[in-house]
Amino acid sequence: MKVIYRHYEPEQNLEEIRAKVYTTASGLPATADQIRLQALNRDPKLMRFAFTDKDEPLAYISASGSDSQPWTIGMGYPWALPGCPSNVQEKLFKDLVSYIKENKKIQEIVTGVALTSKIADEQIRFFTENGFIEKERVFLYALDYDVKEVSEWKLTEDIRAFRSQVATSKDINRLIEVCQSDPNTRNAFPTQEAWEGYFKDRVLKDGHAVMVFKGDQVVAASAPLRFKPDGIFLRGKEERTIMRFRAVRPGYRAAWKRLLIELAKETVAAGWTDFPLREQIFFSTSEYTAPLLAEQHPNIEEIQIALSYHPHS
Repeated sequence: MKVIYRHYEPEQNLEEIRAKVYTTASGLPATADQIRLQALNRDPKLMRFAFTDKDEPLAYISASGSDSQPWTIGMGYPWALPGCPSNVQEKLFKDLVSYIKENKKIQEIVTGVALTSKIADEQIRFFTENGFIEKERVFLYALDYDVKEVSEWKLTEDIRAFRSQVATSKDINRLIEVCQSDPNTRNAFPTQEAWEGYFKDRVLKDGHAVMVFKGDQVVAASAPLRFKPDGIFLRGKEERTIMRFRAVRPGYRAAWKRLLIELAKETVAAGWTDFPLREQIFFSTSEYTAPLLAEQHPNIEEIQIALSYHPHS
């Protein structure tokens, strides 16, 4: 089989191809729009594809850096469609690693394997055979809140000074600014254009976004979203209302509680009282007992294994 290798190019339908390959191989959801946002301002050589000489897709691999940790780069698995030769996956992987190594600023290459992927065991085996070792494990801690109950919580002294309002299209810059102030959300989108598109075309289009203020400054923001389990953003089998984004300005930790109350009120006002509001956080640890403890705690789930590249270990 003759194989053609290509780098990413915009407006070549490659986002749709990547989404199809990933979903077929992993069993997990992906959309072309998500991939298009990820590709903005990224080095095109960090996303590579393999095709037959008849222009039929075979496989792809990608990598991305982090503004907060410029010395680290994350790379993915060489996802492939059924029938793709294994040597094609190996070439995609080795060529990408070689290219990354050319950047002398990169000190660490990492990857992650989602345990809900239908080929998780195969991915782990591939990475360990190619120089990766386990670094830590990632866990999800989730709590479900009765929105009627939370909407009636009394405002305690620590949150009484905050005020809130529902966001409109005039508040896009305020929403972006508070998200970029939060270390957990500031790198969600690569450009100002992507941030603006997210709030204009998705969040504010659907409505219900809530901002919490201290004085005239937005210190927390979020928006409720009805969501069906997808194995990534929402686990389990039942629909939930989730926080589609959540930002809290450093130094205003108590604002999260006021935000939760105001989100519950907005959810009740929208008539979404048949499902609970889920709040969830992700955390990682290298403690070997963590998976065993997670098995005994219904609110904690092990979701990913993170690995680091050490080819000479």
